Amino acid sequence: MKKFKSVLIITLSIIALSILIYFLPIDGLISRIPFINRFYSNTILEVVSINGKAKVSIDGEEYGDTPLTISDLNQGNYTIQLERISDTQNFYNKQTFNIKLTKNTTSRIEIEIGPAGILHGSILYYTPQNNYEKDIGTLSVLCDVEESKIYIDDEYVKQVPLIAHELSAKEYNLEVSINNYESLEIPILIENGYLLNVKAYLFPIPVNFNSSTDE
Repeated sequence: MKKFKSVLIITLSIIALSILIYFLPIDGLISRIPFINRFYSNTILEVVSINGKAKVSIDGEEYGDTPLTISDLNQGNYTIQLERISDTQNFYNKQTFNIKLTKNTTSRIEIEIGPAGILHGSILYYTPQNNYEKDIGTLSVLCDVEESKIYIDDEYVKQVPLIAHELSAKEYNLEVSINNYESLEIPILIENGYLLNVKAYLFPIPVNFNSSTDE
């Protein structure tokens, strides 16, 4: 009888644990356990605003001014808002970016905020990928300007978008460019078993209208 009760208790415990794992975000629960949570908050987010400073808010909470390095965020999806600091009110629009943080990786937002919502710079973050060979990673590149060209170490690859392009795990120089826009060059690191996501923003080159009058 005691053996039957023990088996029944073990069986019910397994069923309860299975239901818990299936319906609850276990990662979120584990990340709140002391001593263990340090492994779940082992992510780094760097935020840099080019040619100026910006106020940084993450999921509605203010974190300070750029340049900023944050290393205590758990992995997950975040909404980052940048507000360029300026003496002129309403000249620069607030900019919002969605980014996914993965533990044991460094994500980076490096953006110049111009007037009228014009941006120049990049967002980089990693997502894990399984079943890839050793020393192989992947790269995806998007751009706000269609038909922009992608170069890796000065070699033309294709036009955007570039999706899950396999590369050896090492450092590269990524360039995104198109006529009439300022080119963007980014040093990138491809890591084994990870997909590096890059979102590029290009500034249009100002057009000078020169007119000459014969006298």
